[in-house]
Amino acid sequence: MSHLVVANGEGQHALWPHAVGVPSGWQATGFSGTEEDCLGHIAEVWTDMRPRSLRDLSATEPNVLATERFVLRELTADQVAALLRDDAPDDDRAPGYPLAGTLAAAGGFGKRTADQHVRGFGMYQVVRCADGRVIGDIGFHTPPQEGTVEVGFGLVESGRGAGYASGALHELTRWALAQPGVTTVVARTLKDNTASQAVLERVGFHRTGEEAELLHYALGTEGSEGTEGTDAIEGSEQAGSRPVGRGPVADGGRSGA
Repeated sequence: MSHLVVANGEGQHALWPHAVGVPSGWQATGFSGTEEDCLGHIAEVWTDMRPRSLRDLSATEPNVLATERFVLRELTADQVAALLRDDAPDDDRAPGYPLAGTLAAAGGFGKRTADQHVRGFGMYQVVRCADGRVIGDIGFHTPPQEGTVEVGFGLVESGRGAGYASGALHELTRWALAQPGVTTVVARTLKDNTASQAVLERVGFHRTGEEAELLHYALGTEGSEGTEGTDAIEGSEQAGSRPVGRGPVADGGRSGA
């Protein structure tokens, strides 16, 4: 039986029976032959099996938010994957990084669909300017959905108690609320995690509800339903002015406030 090699808009390839019409969303590439010939051709031309949108994200300049004390450095899809493989360079990591929560967040990032890879709404490493070390990470569970995005964060032992958590949360939340269509940033924390509750409240988040062992927090643009205005974040504590305690963090599953 003769086959065609077909490809879709994401650059993914497949073989298709020559006698059957090409399905919607796919186009013939111009190569045809036996099943063996077509599979061999696909192996030659389709060497990167990631969807094109994900490859484009990897090639896009990542977002960077810098302050005098720390830098928030967004990770590319390749860098997130390297964390999971445990083969990312570690010469700039503080002891204890990556955290267990880092790997959980990276695993969630890896499950995103192509349309969920949106620049700026991924994972960021927190880099301490004093020594260039990665002391933790912060980021979003998914891109915004109906104007709302959820944030989580975690720091290693040496990064705690110096205002880095509240500073990082302040900067990333302010950036998110300045993006088109984003009206609210939310977070969750364990009920007994007073350290993370203090971080959230210091930045301007306020409690909106609870369920089981979790407390829900939110901060939004002025006039958004159920949240305080951006005046809260503009007037919140800046990085380093007050210490932050230890403990599991805002997403309820990562450690190191």
